[in-house]
Formats: sequence, C-alpha cells, structure tokens
Amino acid sequence: MLDIEKRVSCNFTVGPVHEISSRRIARIGVFVVALGTLAAVALLGSAPRAAAGDDVGSTAFKSNCVVCHGADGTGTPTGKALKAPDLHSDAVQKMTDAQIVEQITNGKNNMPPFKNTLSKDQMAALAAYVHSAFGKKK
Repeated sequence: MLDIEKRVSCNFTVGPVHEISSRRIARIGVFVVALGTLAAVALLGSAPRAAAGDDVGSTAFKSNCVVCHGADGTGTPTGKALKAPDLHSDAVQKMTDAQIVEQITNGKNNMPPFKNTLSKDQMAALAAYVHSAFGKKK
C-alpha cells in the first residue's frame, strides 16, 4: 500500500498548468451549481399551485375514502351498502368546499368523522380534490 501512495505522490505534480486547470474546474463547478439552482427554481416557480393540493387531496382520498367511495368515486359494494354517495353526483358536486370539509370533519349518516385523523389542510385539499377529480368535465 505504501508503494501505491508513493507512486501517487511521486506522479502528482503541481505547477502553473495544474493551478490554472484547478481554477477553471472550480469556476465550472460553481457555474454548474448556479445553473442547476436556477433551473430548479424556474421549474418549481412555474408549477401550478393546485398540483400540490391535488397531491395532498389524492393521498388523503386514497388513504381514507377509497374503501367506501371507490377509486373512481362511484362507490364500492361496502360504500353502496352504507349509502355512500357517488362523488360524481350533482348533490356532491354542488356542495361547496366548506360543506365538504364540514362533512369530512364531523361525518354524516354512516360516514365517520375524520377530525382526529386528518389535518385541516388535508381536509381542505381533499374537498378540492373531490371537485377536481370527480366533477363534470367541461
């Protein structure tokens, strides 16, 4: 192992040419980092804000609602037996986000309350998700 270290240290030379290339490499590295940062900021800044809310709403839906309402919002056999509404229905889609949040928070009929399971932000995102994912397409 000492032989290798000796060879590396013997073959390593520091001279004016090496110093210039080190500086050039350092400048290129700084440029690449700055360019990457600008690209990331541009991508994040231009991303629609609703996408983050849809992600939270979608995740909350998949974790808590799919069992009864189904992935497509029309209801599972269990949900239909419990009379869970079709999320595409006019009755659901005419509800405001605040009304949906109220129902998620406190439950209604056979739907349990989620006030101890979901945060207020998750419930708001979930209400928006119900409208965006299951509302009528124009």
